[in-house]
Amino acid sequence: MSDQFAAIFRRRPNDGWFRAGRFDVTTTDIVCALAVATMFVYGFSRESFNKLVFVPTFVRDFEIWRLGTWPVTTEPAVWPLLGIVFFWLFGQQLEALFGRGKFLAWVLMLTFIPAILVTILGPLDNSIDFLVQFGLSTLFLGGIWVYAATYPGVKWFEVVPLWALAAVFTMLNLLQYSGNDQNGQILFLLISVAVALVAGRSLGLATGWPIPHVPLTGTGQPRRRASKQSKPSHRGSSPRVVQGPWKNAPAPAPPSSPAPSPADQIELDSLLDKIGAQGMDSLTGAEKKRLNDLSKRLRNR
Repeated sequence: MSDQFAAIFRRRPNDGWFRAGRFDVTTTDIVCALAVATMFVYGFSRESFNKLVFVPTFVRDFEIWRLGTWPVTTEPAVWPLLGIVFFWLFGQQLEALFGRGKFLAWVLMLTFIPAILVTILGPLDNSIDFLVQFGLSTLFLGGIWVYAATYPGVKWFEVVPLWALAAVFTMLNLLQYSGNDQNGQILFLLISVAVALVAGRSLGLATGWPIPHVPLTGTGQPRRRASKQSKPSHRGSSPRVVQGPWKNAPAPAPPSSPAPSPADQIELDSLLDKIGAQGMDSLTGAEKKRLNDLSKRLRNR
């Protein structure tokens, strides 16, 4: 039990943007560090802290930085601190699935798109125009939805499907907002969940459900430049190679990967169930490689 508990808090070997000592600093690390920093901003200057939260009417007054600062704005309290810890734990796994560049793109889309849309819709109703939004809860909930849509068979503690857990969290928030007549919060939450799933599917995850998307899987991949043909040498002593009829023949097509079968999905679900019960470290090297191969094959079907 102690080994499993320690594995939960173990740092994942994700690719970082830069190194700090012997650690790679990832997007998840940066987001959590900024969230902790805003706690100190709250303590030193409440006025400065309030300028970081998202309020649509203030954004239209040209305080546009609020569109990007609201997710990391965190009050110094026990529950928000635990929220940072849980986001750090879960964010590492999600970043490993996305990859460094795609995860950053997903975070930015989930940060800016809902805020911009709600800012545009603000004049329709005061509850929308004067809503106050801040904290990592939106990114965390959106991440759960994306993970559940990527692996629909994953269960929390082998009992509750992850999609059901995400639905319960979402419903509790909606009930709370509805009871308090916070129509703006309801709109922001629904837009955020939709953006999280569409953006996740567009970037290559959330393939378990039929989610509309715009393919963005090439994000962050460098383009290959066409190599320049070298000019032939005119040295008299150089031998000439006779070119055969194959010169202009098309290159052979690369072998296509086999189509995924129902057995592949069953095998993937069993590996995911093992991860959900015992953690990622319970897989052997061969099982981790097999998990990666199955995920790519089913993702590209």
